[in-house]
Amino acid sequence: MTKWLSVLGFIAVAANAEPVLVSGGEYTPAILLDESVQTLVMADFKLDATPVTYAQYLEYVKANPKWQRANAAAIFHDGNYLISWPGNTEIPEGYAKRAVTEVSWFAARAYCSAKGGRLPTLDEWEYASSQYLQQQQLSDQDYAQMLFGRHSNPTAYSQQPLDVNSKALAHMHNRVNEWVEDFQLMLTSGDNNDILSSSCGDSARFMADFGDASYATFFRYQSRSNYRAQSTTSTLGFRCAYDME
Repeated sequence: MTKWLSVLGFIAVAANAEPVLVSGGEYTPAILLDESVQTLVMADFKLDATPVTYAQYLEYVKANPKWQRANAAAIFHDGNYLISWPGNTEIPEGYAKRAVTEVSWFAARAYCSAKGGRLPTLDEWEYASSQYLQQQQLSDQDYAQMLFGRHSNPTAYSQQPLDVNSKALAHMHNRVNEWVEDFQLMLTSGDNNDILSSSCGDSARFMADFGDASYATFFRYQSRSNYRAQSTTSTLGFRCAYDME
């Protein structure tokens, strides 16, 4: 019964919305990884409206058996890849519209490549996040409360379904943390140390300001440093980016 419910759930959400155009422009990051660069100029790109769902990932592993749970090469995950799945091509009952998790950086990159896309860069994801916050008309305090709320109980947030028919950016902060291409960054100024592996006090000097929004964003940067490319957690998902044609 679970298997058939999973398949029917997939059919119901297969026709997800098209990727969203993120219009380029100037952008001041909340975290200045390179102190000599205060403003970035971002080009247009497209981004999935929501994180990839279990139903979408189920379709992918059916078409790409090498990324099924039992077949994924051990070098590409930490041993917990898709660990909650009842079978290689079977997702847990009721999960179809949730953001897929337990997927490593390697697996996420492979999925996006197969879909004609790629993982967004950190700057692209954060730039899209800034546009999303404006669209949602969220105050800095509301944004900070949302993000810290998710971090305080990440499992509860990750279990909520996605608005799979959204035609605008959605769920950038209230479902799961998300992989980006360059999730572990080094200083570009010649420093050999990973700024996010040092103490919070040391790393906080890279904050553009000390408002609520910057603290919340800094916490996201800090949490990214805990991952390895093989990491597969129950609260980490992804969405794909696409270059303009």
